[in-house]
Amino acid sequence: MYLAHYNLKEKPFNISPDSRFLWLSEKHKEALATLKYGIMEEKGFLVLTGDIGTGKTLLINSLVRITEVKALIATIPDPDLEIMDFFNLLSNEFKMNKVFISKGDFLIEFKQFLIESYVSDKTVLLIIDEAQRLNHKLLEQIRMLSNIELDNRKLINIFFVGQTEFNHFIMDDRNRAVRQRISVNYQLEPLSKRETADYIRHRLKRAGAFEEIFRPDAVRIVFNFSSGYPRLINVICDLALLTGYSAGLKKIDAGVIKDCAKELEIPTDVAKFSKKPPNLSQDQRKLNLAAIQHKEQSSVKAGFMFICILFCLFVGYQIYDSLAERSPIRKQEDYAPQKNLVFSEKGFEALKTEVGKEEEIAKVQPVEVNSSQEKEETQNPTEVSMLDGENSNDEDLINDRSDAPSAGLVSNQRSIIYFDHNSNELPQIAYETLNNVIKFTSQRPDLKISVEGYTDSNGDPVYNKQLSKYRADMVKNYLIGQGISPANISAVGRGPEKPLKSNETPEGRKQNRRVEIKVHNH
Repeated sequence: MYLAHYNLKEKPFNISPDSRFLWLSEKHKEALATLKYGIMEEKGFLVLTGDIGTGKTLLINSLVRITEVKALIATIPDPDLEIMDFFNLLSNEFKMNKVFISKGDFLIEFKQFLIESYVSDKTVLLIIDEAQRLNHKLLEQIRMLSNIELDNRKLINIFFVGQTEFNHFIMDDRNRAVRQRISVNYQLEPLSKRETADYIRHRLKRAGAFEEIFRPDAVRIVFNFSSGYPRLINVICDLALLTGYSAGLKKIDAGVIKDCAKELEIPTDVAKFSKKPPNLSQDQRKLNLAAIQHKEQSSVKAGFMFICILFCLFVGYQIYDSLAERSPIRKQEDYAPQKNLVFSEKGFEALKTEVGKEEEIAKVQPVEVNSSQEKEETQNPTEVSMLDGENSNDEDLINDRSDAPSAGLVSNQRSIIYFDHNSNELPQIAYETLNNVIKFTSQRPDLKISVEGYTDSNGDPVYNKQLSKYRADMVKNYLIGQGISPANISAVGRGPEKPLKSNETPEGRKQNRRVEIKVHNH
């Protein structure tokens, strides 16, 4: 969208890991050297931890690429699995070409696989990403895999990559056997202010920039906002480039970054957390304790009744959930048909004629919208999918419906743009949809556009809220850049709110990662 404006060849600040943009700070170099040593010396268990967005995944990808050994590598992106599911996923990753129904069968085949790899002089590396999601039972099974040895030599190296919470998890007494076998452990820290400037400069240069785009004062605000976390640096810098493009700026200054930071900021009620409880005298504490004991004695009966009510609600929910699971699963096309997305010339002219008629009628009497029609159109939102990169339909966004009042058509128009995991890229069909919205709303300056971003429920809630706001702002800034008045557009990020489907399945999470665009009269 903004590449030609800044003379860039590609986007420099994508949030998805890309080893081509790898920049190593002193911390990253030290981590890379430490972990490389652990692999080449076959140290067994290795651990890399760090907060969200510090660049762990990118570092691991680079480590695998530069390791000077012949390696067979399996990566488990989410270890929150049942034991047999984990074993079969491992079999698939190592291309063992077999599905196992028992643990014993798997261990026999897996041991033979490790021995054959050793004979072929190949290092076997298992990478467990998101290691903080491990459970104790599965961690113990992973430890048992490391017991497969030959002549006191490790046949498999196991790499735990996770958030800082994994360090607390591994300190649990139930995991002491694994903890004692960890030979390399590195905690990845965020970038310093100087490193943040070097990081931004490196990515811009890698993307094709010939001159500085971010002024020094802008870099300082970027660091203050991101605290040196590379992912947050990417988020705010990408939004700043988009904002600068919309405003026709060739250089990004501190003012642009401050505006972007406000858009990405999540307000919090700090005051209610900062108040300390009042100091009480000994007599006051005794009186309070006596009052509490009295309340506890008098509320035993009420507490028992409350527990009974909760039990009844739980049983009712289980019955309802059981019935819901038996209901037929709808396809995406059934859930949100693609029939109201692309403006045709015929449909657009017919709608424009109806709008003119409505405005004449509105001078005499208000227009009433048929409630059944409104309900039907509300239940059939327009969708644009980013998941498979396919244009779902070429039919008209607003069909030629000269017999329907235009208020009914306008007030319920909604488009949905789906996003892949951690993605901020818009496909071509999304631009076509946005341009059609622009074409229609430009004829009606009284119309308003609401842009709402949503994510699935996985990951850190704060990051999800920021990501959803960022995606909504991308759509908003594009519309503004194409001439829509900023006063007519609102954009909010709602994080994992209002899921379209359950977050318990990959397909449900895909449908929940979206931006909704609504056109309405007020």
